[in-house]
Amino acid sequence: MVVPITVTRTGVELAFTSLNSEVEIDNLPVEGEIPHWLHGCLYRNGSAKFDIGRVSYNHWFDGLAMVHRYAFHKGRVAYRNRFLRTSPYIQMMSTGQLSSGFETVQPTSLANRILRMTLDAIGYRTGQTYNTNVSFMHLDGKFLALTEQPVPTIFDPISLETQGAFYFSDRLFGHLSCGHPQYDYQNQEYINYLTCFGPINTYNLYRIKATSDRRELIARIPVRDPCYMHSFALTENFIILVEFPLIIKSMKAILSGKAPMHCLSWEPQRGTNFLVIDKRTGKQVVRFTSKAFFAFHHINAYEQGDEILIDIAASDRPDLMYKSYLNLLRNATRSEDHPLAEYRRYHLPLHKPVHSSDVDYELLSDRKIEMVCINHARCSSRHYRYAYAVSHNRDWPTLVGQLLKIDVHNRNTKGWFDPNTYPGEPIFVAAPNAKDEDDGAILSVVLDAVRQRSFLLVLDASSFKELGRAYLPHHIPLEFHGLFANADPEI
Repeated sequence: MVVPITVTRTGVELAFTSLNSEVEIDNLPVEGEIPHWLHGCLYRNGSAKFDIGRVSYNHWFDGLAMVHRYAFHKGRVAYRNRFLRTSPYIQMMSTGQLSSGFETVQPTSLANRILRMTLDAIGYRTGQTYNTNVSFMHLDGKFLALTEQPVPTIFDPISLETQGAFYFSDRLFGHLSCGHPQYDYQNQEYINYLTCFGPINTYNLYRIKATSDRRELIARIPVRDPCYMHSFALTENFIILVEFPLIIKSMKAILSGKAPMHCLSWEPQRGTNFLVIDKRTGKQVVRFTSKAFFAFHHINAYEQGDEILIDIAASDRPDLMYKSYLNLLRNATRSEDHPLAEYRRYHLPLHKPVHSSDVDYELLSDRKIEMVCINHARCSSRHYRYAYAVSHNRDWPTLVGQLLKIDVHNRNTKGWFDPNTYPGEPIFVAAPNAKDEDDGAILSVVLDAVRQRSFLLVLDASSFKELGRAYLPHHIPLEFHGLFANADPEI
């Protein structure tokens, strides 16, 4: 369904207002100082165009993908942004019509739906691209933009020009992918999974070397009712799929042609399942069940003694998804209007029987958080101390109002807050020859509602004090995820 909207660029509405301009700026104006050691490129991905003419997408997740590039060199920051020229973008710009997405659907015949799903699932080279507005992956020498569809989009890392669909060279089957592949630093490979719908639904876990385009099957796990999982956990020896009771009604999607979001069913009586799979053999080691909860994002996981610790941004219900309609977000006035998650640590005792329900959690912080990052290169799948997140500010409780540094050892926090600003996901960049876990910088793209434009914020990760900010000539709608690449920025 499409509805007309009236766009105003004031307050929180600006955070969910389309950005239509594409610019190239060699040297952004800087307030403060950008560390000279910061060298490389920050890429950001997210929804940037929600409407054309008098029609609009209804949901934040359906906005058309825009890639932003911030290139750092000797204290200078260059900026470039481009819409991904995907099939949905081309359709909107050429016809003025919206394409199908997470919450939006255009009518098609049953035969066409089955054909499209089958061709995508087997990796047939149709050339069709999706609205890949979620995250990034650097694979086989290429920069890829991802969503939960199985076909990524290739883009040029310097010009940001769209280069088409990326196809794997294998024939691993799957209809739905995960937007957050986990990088295994020990083996220099990515691990991810595909959900496959059919007479027997399966989760198809795979690994792929960072220099390859060919996936290797780890395990094919049959499941009666597949669940919506936006991310998963990885330790040194195990893959953990956390099955939230947000059930995908796959036959409803195929037969009725409804949008994916309307084919999800929240069934908390099922509880939440933890499937622990041996990373090397693909064997399911143990299965746990806990009280129902939901999460978009895992934070970290690691093994300690005879248990697995899983840290996750968790909520009792999937409220964030259902409160991310644009009309609700643009009128948000309280923190409850944009619900964030709890910083939970779940304990999975490996000595328990194969099927166990003895799973509980502890809170690592009393703050509500989302979009959490850590020092991934040093701490992914390992013991860690510091995490960085967006959060509500208690003195200004609307949307995401501050950035936090959370010490999970001492359970204390440091915060960065500037009134009338909306910070995005923090990204940690380690300093050269860093000795400590938090020796580096935090990068975040922040919307300044007073100046009506955004800026790139740089914090010292240790003290969490502001070092500098580089202002853009326009606002950027709140984004999803980013990637820092230690490559020549060619500034």
